[in-house]
Amino acid sequence: MLFPDRFSTPRTGQEGPYQFRLLCPADVTADHKAVMAAAERIRGVFGPDNHWPPATLTEADNLADLQRHEQDSLNRLNFAYSIWQDEHYAGCTYIKPFKSRLEIDARRGRFRELCYLWVSNDFMAQDAAIYQHTRHWINQHFPLRQPVWPGREWDWAQWAALASA
Repeated sequence: MLFPDRFSTPRTGQEGPYQFRLLCPADVTADHKAVMAAAERIRGVFGPDNHWPPATLTEADNLADLQRHEQDSLNRLNFAYSIWQDEHYAGCTYIKPFKSRLEIDARRGRFRELCYLWVSNDFMAQDAAIYQHTRHWINQHFPLRQPVWPGREWDWAQWAALASA
């Protein structure tokens, strides 16, 4: 578990004009449309070598992903939230435990949680504001110990270099 048993997973939240909702199967149509429209850009959100989403992602594949995200969130393994402004799908944010495939990784002792955000194409002009509101909401509602936003706080080259720093 990412957080202790006493932690209750927030299902919804509000920060500024943005609503946060636990990512769930009910979001499949809006999520799939936004993911596929921004697929090329989203592939860089989780790292330079990440290939999600595949060009062939179907709505059924996406539904399976959303079901897994919801279960993982409820089990406090990691967290995924859709972000909305009114009834418009603005993107998604994720909180995951730090993991590395490297045997020796200096980041392991420095960071405990990895946070990611992608913004839908229709909201790219608000990317900086969504990022700030998302960070604030997460910091207020999750017992984070040492979070980091790779790809945002550090570009990917800097993030990779930290592993041996």
